[in-house]
Amino acid sequence: MLGRTTAVSVDLDDLGCYYAVHGVEGEAARLALTRWLPRFVDLFETLQIKATFFVIGRDLEADLDDVGEGAEVLRAAVDAGHELASHSWSHAYDMSAWDEARVIEDLRRCDELLREVGASPCGFRAPGYTHSRAMLRAVAAMGYRYDSSCLPSPAYYVGKVGVMAAMAVLGRRSSSSLRGVRSFLGSAAPHRRTDVPLVELPMSVTPRLRLPLIGTTLLGGPEWLRGRLSTAARELEHLHLELHAIDLADAARDGIDVALPELASPLATREARLTRLLRGRGDCVRLDRLAETVVGPAE
Repeated sequence: MLGRTTAVSVDLDDLGCYYAVHGVEGEAARLALTRWLPRFVDLFETLQIKATFFVIGRDLEADLDDVGEGAEVLRAAVDAGHELASHSWSHAYDMSAWDEARVIEDLRRCDELLREVGASPCGFRAPGYTHSRAMLRAVAAMGYRYDSSCLPSPAYYVGKVGVMAAMAVLGRRSSSSLRGVRSFLGSAAPHRRTDVPLVELPMSVTPRLRLPLIGTTLLGGPEWLRGRLSTAARELEHLHLELHAIDLADAARDGIDVALPELASPLATREARLTRLLRGRGDCVRLDRLAETVVGPAE
């Protein structure tokens, strides 16, 4: 990998994922493919950015079984030059506990759906950033070239433990898993793995404290922290910015009546912050193209 690089990826987690993580009861509308994804496609067209979208197979399957509106947006994204990659079919937070055969079955199901909308998937991201060796072996067995499941931020993992503990005290149960602590350790630089024949494309963190530079922290949260993280993101030699579809959600327009922390800031504010950050970084590269430039293991 040569010179200053920027990569943008978007996890298309739907509203039900957030209900599950935050322990919220009730049926969640399907919004990621039909409401939130088009906003990203439009914004990226304005900024002339090519991104990687990680698609959940079960949501695409449900959309195809309905009117296929989200599938058409995905097809248009492929035609516009964006990459579609696998975020698994089931998006099960306990997938890291599955055996290799079960993971392969899940990945194949998602792979078939992605190809149905015109994609040629070669990358994977685990639900909740939590991967295992069996999962990575399954990804390699699919013939994929890269994994992008690592968020090398111990601080993020500690924060997740604290939030889940506080929820338990309040009698709420999160679907998140505390397995896979190794997903939050290791090199923050793109590298070739030595355990499986895959390139690893971690999400970016700050240089010293290893705070996560992801949409959740860069677009929302307290200003004193967000401002420092945004400065760090602008100054990194290599930035892999991971976003979530909900980063461009609007509670009022989308009919979301649950107070989710991801929506604490207005959509216009989040969109303006994202635009400023990406314009300051210059050209972006898709993850499949980035993986082609990685020549050696992490130092």
